[in-house]
Amino acid sequence: MSLNIALVGAGHMGKIHIEKLASLQDCLIAGVADIDFEKAQNLAQQYTVPFYNDYKELISRSEGVIIATPTETHYQIARDFLEAGVHVLIEKPITSNQEEAKKLIELGEKNHLIVQVGFLERFNPAFLKSLPLIKKPLIIESCRVSGFTGRSNDIDVILDLMIHDIDLILTIIQEEVIDIKAQGVSFVSDKLDVASTRLEFANGCIANLNANRISAKKERTLAIFEKNQNFFVDFLNRRVVISLKKNGGNIDTEEHLVDQFDAVRHELSAFTQSIVKGTSPIVKGEDGMKALALADQIKRYIADRKLS
Repeated sequence: MSLNIALVGAGHMGKIHIEKLASLQDCLIAGVADIDFEKAQNLAQQYTVPFYNDYKELISRSEGVIIATPTETHYQIARDFLEAGVHVLIEKPITSNQEEAKKLIELGEKNHLIVQVGFLERFNPAFLKSLPLIKKPLIIESCRVSGFTGRSNDIDVILDLMIHDIDLILTIIQEEVIDIKAQGVSFVSDKLDVASTRLEFANGCIANLNANRISAKKERTLAIFEKNQNFFVDFLNRRVVISLKKNGGNIDTEEHLVDQFDAVRHELSAFTQSIVKGTSPIVKGEDGMKALALADQIKRYIADRKLS
């Protein structure tokens, strides 16, 4: 059985999603919608599928939808599809605020529908290789930096980039955050373009997160330090370095270049399989709301420091 999956949003991420959707044997592309009609038309014609200016034209044609539009539009679009009985995959961040996220999650539960959030790094093979081996982190350090692209100007660097690492760290450390320290800088936009955060968890773990969208280099890494083992995860190059402390103080280092499978395709396949099998998605709406809640706390801390 093939699922009819719609795409709302024909921008950068929309183009990536539709290419991968077209490669899935169990999917049919129901159509593309974008408020920029020409953009929707140009993208849809590459795949010989219908295109619309109004996403509501797609609702009756779809069993699932991918929402890749500006963050402030996520809630209304997702709500309209969920109310009509359509499963949703929403690009991160899930919504503009926690109240909207909560309403979407409740609506999904009420109508027995999938609400999946697009935290792509959860499907990165380097992270999937490391996660089962991680035991009791003491310190975690993340670095996510890139050059200025001009995209995602509707949100700051915390919701644009850092939220990926917030989600990953919350996946690893399933404990309450008891202390936050943070600082941020606006440079090329009117929102934060650089941010650094220190989180302390109830179990004593410390996480240091750095995000920068005006860098001269590109890096996406996660370092996890434990008592007897350390992990270095390179998301861009899909590389994992594991250091193990042996008896006598010797250190063994293993480097793994993991399978170069397509994380976006894997994410979309997981979404469709959740629909077909009626199973919970790998990245649930609740995960999106938890990451958003912590991101909001970090943003408030920075804002309060500027006001004081």
